[in-house]
Amino acid sequence: MAEMYEHKEPDDSEEETFGGQRLAERRPRLLHSLRSLPECLTWAPLLLLLLLFVSLGFFTLQLTTLVQAEVAQKQMQSNLEEILQRLTRMNATLAGLCHPCPQNWEFFSGSCYFFSWTQSDWRSAFSACLLTGAHLVIINSTEEEKFLNFWYARNNKPTWIGLSDHHSEGSWRWVDDSPVQLSFWKKGEPNNHGDEDCVELHNDGWNDGRCVTENPWICEKPSAPCPDL
Repeated sequence: MAEMYEHKEPDDSEEETFGGQRLAERRPRLLHSLRSLPECLTWAPLLLLLLLFVSLGFFTLQLTTLVQAEVAQKQMQSNLEEILQRLTRMNATLAGLCHPCPQNWEFFSGSCYFFSWTQSDWRSAFSACLLTGAHLVIINSTEEEKFLNFWYARNNKPTWIGLSDHHSEGSWRWVDDSPVQLSFWKKGEPNNHGDEDCVELHNDGWNDGRCVTENPWICEKPSAPCPDL
């Protein structure tokens, strides 16, 4: 009977196993993993906090860049507005200084006109205009005719214009040799009464007169350019 209760030491071959590996061999590794776990858990929040600071710094940098760009754009806009205001003031100053016509000449529609107070024959009037870089007036529009009639009222005398037929009788041409396109003859004119080859301006239209008659005259030349305002 004593043999029936004999205690047997466990055989190495009967040692407990788990997953085909002895538990005695796994325990040290398991204990090492458990010891390392708190250390990993300690570093994880620090890494997250570091990433948060990096992200916050990047966002702050981007925001600062955008704010600086907006400030620079507003400053540029302000500078452009100031430049525009200065240019406007300069243009106004230039407009006051700009004189498209010489002294004692009158400006109209891109041309300057000189109305003489003295009198001479047509050829002398022609030469007098050339000496000033001008020519006897050439009338190209109804508006120009009205403008000349307004100033004609100062003298209220027949006034030489740049039209004649002394090269060919009945062929009226301007001093630049262009033919008449628009005319303002008085009723019954031209009549060539007494060798009348040169044209006078009257308040009621044109008249052909004798070129040797002494009359005031009108010179015309282009106006000087002024800045575009």
